Amino acid sequence: MQNAAFRAAGIDARYEALEVPLERLDGALSELHAEGVLGLNLTLPLKERAWALAATRTPEAERARAVNTLRREPSGWAGHATDGLGFAAWIRELGIRLESARILLLGAGGAASSVAPVLLDLGPATVAIASRTQARAWSLAERLSGSVAVVAGGLEDDAEIARAGPFDLLLRALAAEDVSEAEARLWRTLEPRAPVLDLNYAERAARVRSRCEKEGRPFEDGLGLLLHQGAISFEFWTGRKAPLEAMREALRAAT
Repeated sequence: MQNAAFRAAGIDARYEALEVPLERLDGALSELHAEGVLGLNLTLPLKERAWALAATRTPEAERARAVNTLRREPSGWAGHATDGLGFAAWIRELGIRLESARILLLGAGGAASSVAPVLLDLGPATVAIASRTQARAWSLAERLSGSVAVVAGGLEDDAEIARAGPFDLLLRALAAEDVSEAEARLWRTLEPRAPVLDLNYAERAARVRSRCEKEGRPFEDGLGLLLHQGAISFEFWTGRKAPLEAMREALRAAT
């Protein structure tokens, strides 16, 4: 997608994949900066550590306390969180309105932390956060305190979450590709035609897609989110408008 964007924009640059374990991130970022790399994206589980390592951060990154995009600056890396902005663009493209909706957010990691503040900006009535680690769900809920009702709990201890339903939308920000028994119990708190948006995409979202088809639920995987995140990253790196359709076509061809 990014290589297609560079070609369409006439920019002499190359986007490559690197496997960097969490314990190597500090050293890897120092090496990449010294090599003159323009920028990079980060995936789980690197986002929160990258936030701590960034020399400067955008307001979106500060709000999310997670970084998924870095841009090289002379003094170090500038950190940005495109998840939330990309999510807002994705929701607009899908035509989903969240005003006064009751939303169930599964997950409380870096991706959920980036998306959750934007959820609140879109005017829902309630956001319920459920995570495998209950303390992380509580921590995220505390950071979101404001005019929208926010409740939090664990996937295994779901009574508090269930009381906030029934939900009009499920936003799945879990790395797991399968729906566990604990997660399945929370699915039963959804309205019958509540759509499911999974931040996983392509094959990693196949099992959730299949479940939604069996239940007759509208479903979207995170490919559209990836597109809009990527476009925002491109603009952060280059200062130029992203060639969105070239990027979309590259994603379609790859999947």
